[in-house]
Amino acid sequence: MAGRDRISTSSSITKRHAKAQAEGQIAFRKIGAGACGSVFAQDGKSFAVKLAKSPDHAELWNDYQMHEEIAHKFHRHTINEVRDPECYFFVPSDKKSFWGKHPGLLNAAKDVCNLPAAALLTERIMPLPSATRELLIDKYCAPSIKGQARADPANSDCLVRVYLGSTQGKIGGRFFSLRNFKLHLNHMLDLELDTGALARRMGSALAVLHWGAKTDARDVEFVLGSSTKKTMAAKPIPAKDLKPFTYTGPPTDEIDDFFCRVTELFVLDFNQVRTITMDAEGVATAVEAWLLNDPYYPKPLGQTAAEQSVWEAFRISYLTASHEVMSPEGYQGMVLALPRKFILGITELEQKKTLSRKAEGPMMIGP
Repeated sequence: MAGRDRISTSSSITKRHAKAQAEGQIAFRKIGAGACGSVFAQDGKSFAVKLAKSPDHAELWNDYQMHEEIAHKFHRHTINEVRDPECYFFVPSDKKSFWGKHPGLLNAAKDVCNLPAAALLTERIMPLPSATRELLIDKYCAPSIKGQARADPANSDCLVRVYLGSTQGKIGGRFFSLRNFKLHLNHMLDLELDTGALARRMGSALAVLHWGAKTDARDVEFVLGSSTKKTMAAKPIPAKDLKPFTYTGPPTDEIDDFFCRVTELFVLDFNQVRTITMDAEGVATAVEAWLLNDPYYPKPLGQTAAEQSVWEAFRISYLTASHEVMSPEGYQGMVLALPRKFILGITELEQKKTLSRKAEGPMMIGP
């Protein structure tokens, strides 16, 4: 499930997209929501539309600006193993000509958002394939609601949040959703995922977010999803060696089956990201953001071998990538030491939390 694994496009959602394209069904539907806005998409289309929740649209505009800058730095520093969805364009709420041409979007959002609302159009991160969704339901959904989970159309919109910094993943709760499914480190170990590779990718991405884009990476998310960029399957026999007019398509005769999707790690949601200065104050801002973020990144001072292993993979990758990002800029002296100060800062935070827990002692029950 992790990495750039090729998967067949013959999943249920792919077939639904193909059917929508063929029949001209282009209705928008809500596929997700966050603090900044609600996300809508059309089956058969490769873009997503985030509509702002806040009337002043400031967070969505910040999302757009930061996304553009981060995308530029990812490209400049060749960050290929973590993808940011392509950022297309921003639409202000008073752009009447745009909204007039897309009544379907307004209709889908009328009961969800306060209209008129600003919009941000980006590449849509396609859901994980049906085989992965089935696996997650089988392993982590309570038996009494597995049928309900399989039947719920919302669970087709499956993206997986990668929580390398938590071993608190539960099994069999009363509520189950594959939208933004939280995959904790203990889940990943259970699924035998390459947690070291995921940690290394997060480390290099965070280095570029910090010292390339000069941001604190506040509240960004790391998720597993499918890329919409497809790779043609290799033909077994070169065309020059075939009998003329030989059929060379997929055995199923399905056009989509001639392509493969790739499961990738994405970073997204830049609405709360802030710029930082290249000094001790900037490090402090980045450390604060780390503390407030969801537990995507591995944590120092882990108790188990698995926790220690992913932390070490993350730490080395972060420091290596930071050096590669900063060296061409001509930084010297104290500036080059900032990444290590960040690692020291978050380690000290964990030490304080550990000491605080020990001081509190075990919870006593009864008189």
